[in-house]
Amino acid sequence: MAASGNFVRPSKPVKSATRAFRRQRATALALVPLALILVAVIVALSGTDYETARHYLGNPLVAIFLVLLVGAGVVHMRIGMMEIIDDYVPNAFLRHLTLLANYAFAIAVGLGCLYAVAKIAIGF
Repeated sequence: MAASGNFVRPSKPVKSATRAFRRQRATALALVPLALILVAVIVALSGTDYETARHYLGNPLVAIFLVLLVGAGVVHMRIGMMEIIDDYVPNAFLRHLTLLANYAFAIAVGLGCLYAVAKIAIGF
């Protein structure tokens, strides 16, 4: 099926689009309580000194929560940008290039955030 007129072939099959839709909704649902917990942590740490905040964030349960928050946030961000790229980049080569850049950026952000959490939690 060749592209003709205003029709642009989707860059992914329908099954993949449904999976992305479900993942997007699942991460959004997971981010709601995680964001509320993050707000509670920020409020609890307001007015404390650096060492107290670092000690609190170094708690393994808080570190696990932060890892879940980073993971859900990065996946949600990647899928959202992927949908925007699929919708607004008509050139197939440029679309694949920007999707690759989107994926690399999500990995870089995720690894950077996980490094920060590990550095606080483990203290290296």
